[in-house]
Formats: sequence, C-alpha cells, structure tokens
Amino acid sequence: MSDFGFPLPHVVSIPPYPPGRPIDAVAREFGLDPAAVVKLASNENPLGCSPKAAEALRAAVAETHLYPDFDCHALRHAIAAHVGVAADHVLPGAGSSEIILLAARAWLDAARAAVIPQYAFQSYEGAIRSVGAEPIVVPVRDWKPDLDAMLAAATDKRVHLVYLATPNNPTGTVIPREEVERFAEALPAHVLLVLDEAYREFLPDDEQVDIARLFARRRNLLVMRTFSKVYGLAALRVGYGIGDPELLALLRRLQLPFSVSAPAQAAAVAALGDTAFVDTARRENETERARMAAAFDAMGIETIASAGNFILARTGDGAANARALMQKGVIVRPVANYGLPDWLRVSVGLPHENDLFFEKLREIRSETPKAAVA
Repeated sequence: MSDFGFPLPHVVSIPPYPPGRPIDAVAREFGLDPAAVVKLASNENPLGCSPKAAEALRAAVAETHLYPDFDCHALRHAIAAHVGVAADHVLPGAGSSEIILLAARAWLDAARAAVIPQYAFQSYEGAIRSVGAEPIVVPVRDWKPDLDAMLAAATDKRVHLVYLATPNNPTGTVIPREEVERFAEALPAHVLLVLDEAYREFLPDDEQVDIARLFARRRNLLVMRTFSKVYGLAALRVGYGIGDPELLALLRRLQLPFSVSAPAQAAAVAALGDTAFVDTARRENETERARMAAAFDAMGIETIASAGNFILARTGDGAANARALMQKGVIVRPVANYGLPDWLRVSVGLPHENDLFFEKLREIRSETPKAAVA
C-alpha cells in the first residue's frame, strides 16, 4: 500500500511516456539561449504549418468562449472528401493518440491481449496496459514487423486487437502495401486491426496503402492518421480514424466530449486544403533526409533506412550522447525505452538545423572515448 491507497496493478505497470524535451526546459537546464537551441526530437514539421491553417487559427480566436462542435461536422466532411469515403466513416480525435486509447478501451480488458511488433510506438503498449490487457510483443525481422509471426500470435484466443504502423516509429521502416493487404485478409475476423499511418504523407504516392482495397478485404479495421506531422499542427492535437460507421460509433461512446478543440478543427480543415504546403514539406523532408543519411554514412554510423521525417542512428550510448548534444543546444531523442540503448532518433530539420546537429555530434565524438560512441 502507498500513501495513495491501492492503485490498480496494471496502472502501475504502464511505462511512462518520455516526450521530447521542450526547448525552454533545455535552455533553462543548461543555461542556453532558447533562440539558439534546435529541437530534432519529436518529428515535428520544421516548416511550421500551412499559412492557411495559421489564418484559420487567428479567425477561430474570436469564438474561444464557445464549446467546439462535438460532431466535428466541417472537419469530418473535409477529411472524407480528402480520403474518398463517406463522412460517417471518419472519427476525428485529439491526435491519433486518442484513437489508439479508444480502441484499447473498446476491445480489451484483463482477460484479453493485443499483438504489437517489437520497436512499436510506445503508446500502443501504454494503451494496452491501461485497461489491464497483455501486450504480446512479436520480434521484428530485418527491422520490419514479422507479419507471419504476428499472424501466428493472433491465433491466441485472448487476442482481440493488433496495432501495426507503416511507416513505423521509431525505426522508419515501411511494410509494402501488398503485404499489409495480405496481413489484413489473413488476420482472424474477430480481431480489430488498427493501422497507424501517422507518417503516410512522407511516402511516395505509389507506396501508400490503398485503404479502399484494404477495407474491401477487411471490415474489422481502423486506420489512423494525424495532423501532427506533415501538416505541422502538433500543438493542436488533432487526428482521425477511418473505419466502418458501426465501429466508429462504439469508439464515440468512449470519447471525451469536445476532445477536438474548435481552433484545431478550423486549422485542420484549412491544412487539408493547402496541398502546395504539403508538397513542399514532403519534398524538403526527402531532400534533407537523404543528406542526413549520407552524413551519417560518412561518419561510419549505422542507420536504418527511413521513410518518415526522422532517422534512427546507432551512435552508441544514446542517453549519454543525447545529454551531451543537449548541452550544446541540440535536442534529439534517445530510445532506450524501445530497447535500443545505443541508438538516437533524429528528426529531419531545416538544413541549418541538421548541419548544427552533425557539427555537435562530431564534437562529442571527438571528446568521448571511442568505446562510448562506436
């Protein structure tokens, strides 16, 4: 017993989520000028958001005294038109993180289990454990989810949910669209497949999953997307799920009222309409990601080929290197919590931000014994 009585054991078992350190917090800790600190830790869009979204935000300020539209009518219809589905197949949420949790709450309990691949987004395990369910973690093969092994694990009668991402965070790996379709078709019918496409927009169009083909193969499916990445609206916490209306109605019963703010709804609608901004963000990310991969290679640092807006690099002692970089004004993400203590996840920033990262990385490698950085 603690001073707080008897907390539920499954709540105590939830691993805390380690967010990327804010710029101001790092500046305070190390006595740095916040304007000189670069954040490459949270896979944010370094270009900011669409000017159209910013304009919509400014206009929305006039109505902040009013509760938002819980139905998210304008946003649902804008997403539906963008995706090519009917509006009742769309459920907006407070980032895709809310959709992750809603699925766990609707499909899992202490008698059930969920399958996730090794090196999956940590929020999956947190959501599973939050309802007392067991996460069944399936080892990857060549850094990619082993779909055959996941199918085998899903034959366990306790399994009612599978989380799967492409591209995956933190590795950046992609599952070919044909393999996703095969997996969706082969999964037991009673198991909900939650497909996370937070980084979808960074893929070439011909590598993106065709969700029309996917839904033709599986009704028990929930596809998640977000406005936090390519659209640059991370601070507003807005994402959405795509699925059968009956399935989404179940999730809606568990959703907190007004979880998507009115400013977030307005900005997201405007962001969907600015395809030029998205095209620029995709193009800039592809160019800089390739340049970063080449720089890592020139330094003899192993990386995993990424299709997202980040790169996973094996620098040795990720926690120590991340702290040393923070002291020099560059924030990156150590990933020991994913079982990758020798790796760093580095977001793709603006050219001068990426240059600063490599400058400081070279400095700490020259200052640190070889054994600590190899």
